[in-house]
Parts: sequence; C-alpha cells; structure tokens
Amino acid sequence: MQEEFVNVILEILSPMSNVNVIKNKGHIVLYKDGAMFGKIIKKSVLFLSDGNKFIKMESKLISRLLGPKNQLDQSDFDTFLFEASKAWWLAKGKTINISNMRKVLIKT
Repeated sequence: MQEEFVNVILEILSPMSNVNVIKNKGHIVLYKDGAMFGKIIKKSVLFLSDGNKFIKMESKLISRLLGPKNQLDQSDFDTFLFEASKAWWLAKGKTINISNMRKVLIKT
C-alpha cells in the first residue's frame, strides 16, 4: 500500500524529473539533484519550508490527487508541483550554501 502511494506521488512529481526516493527509518525521503526537499510518512507528504522545517501538505489536496484520474483537477497538480518545486529550490540553496562554506573552511 505504501509503495503504491509513493509511486503515485512520484508520477505526480514526474514533470520535475530526476526525483529519487530513499527509504529511511519510518519514512521515505524525496531527493532531486542531491538535495532533500520532501518526505513521505505513511499517506502524508511533507515539503521543506523556508523555516527549515518540513510542512505537511493539506490532506484534502492529497486525497483529491489520489482520486480517479478522470476527476482530477489540473489546479491540484499545479499547486502540488509548485510546493514541491519551491521546497526543492529551498533545499538546493541550502546545499549550495553548505557546499560553499565547506570550501571556504578547507581553504583557511
């Protein structure tokens, strides 16, 4: 059941390309280009926020995305992808900053 949920989420995220999952203790981690931007815990999806915390996506939105394909609303897909993309850019920015700091620390 969890694997089916993860596959649906990955299908929805497919326009982002190169999204990978890694199983961790009790949850699944969403990665893209080496940056962790989300988590899947049971039937919940959490995305990184600008407060450096993972925020749970609205349950009603997830339920609608899991509904019959002929009843899906494009705006739900767009909202979900927007939040995922925003989380990835936040995560990528943090990765770049950490990487740059390591380079500076090694040079000194």
